[in-house]
Amino acid sequence: MLRALFYLLTAATLASKIIIIMRLFLASSELGNYASRLRRLAGGNRRVLIIRNARDYRSESYVAAILADKMQLFAQNGFEPQVLDLRQFFDHPAELEDYLDQYDPGVIYCLGGNPFFLNAALHRSGLDKIIHKALINDAIVYAGESAGTMVAAKNLTPYNRGDDRTPEVTKELYGKNAPLDALGLIDSYPVCHAYREDHAERTDIYRRNISNFGGKAILLDDSDVIIVDGRHCEVLR
Repeated sequence: MLRALFYLLTAATLASKIIIIMRLFLASSELGNYASRLRRLAGGNRRVLIIRNARDYRSESYVAAILADKMQLFAQNGFEPQVLDLRQFFDHPAELEDYLDQYDPGVIYCLGGNPFFLNAALHRSGLDKIIHKALINDAIVYAGESAGTMVAAKNLTPYNRGDDRTPEVTKELYGKNAPLDALGLIDSYPVCHAYREDHAERTDIYRRNISNFGGKAILLDDSDVIIVDGRHCEVLR
């Protein structure tokens, strides 16, 4: 009973802090248990643009295998997926906007991995601003898993665990330090994979960091998603 009440309060708190009217699908892992809800959010435009850059620190063979699985996942759930590497548009936001105008995705989906690399790629390519504009115009669903969900928060500072993939490491990969200001789509801080045993220590670090940062943590199991549809927000468990 208390757990159910906590979930309701969490959803209500999150909903009260949504910044703009928009469509969001924020998962802990892949599509959680709610692929049908993403289809509903996307409506008739089932083209999905998969942003791969949270995995740029891994080998190309590893990333290729991950992407093959994601392409299959989306295709099996009624979507038309296409992968985009934002590095080809670094410092060329106008060209990226032209590319998106031509492809016209219904969903922009950011993979999991390292949120600092993903956030840096979003900034460097200008996709962060394009996403904001498209959401305001109700032209897309912003969706993500893990790192793709974490960058929906305002700032990545609480997600710095002090390990070997801290924000500064992105300078070696992209030539610039990672910005800490993220997309700012929600006012809370999702903690993904929160109930997995292998993420117990990481979850504790994130919760402590978020609290010290003055934020509110939203704990997500790998089957959970945060859904925002217009002014309505819910955490599906």
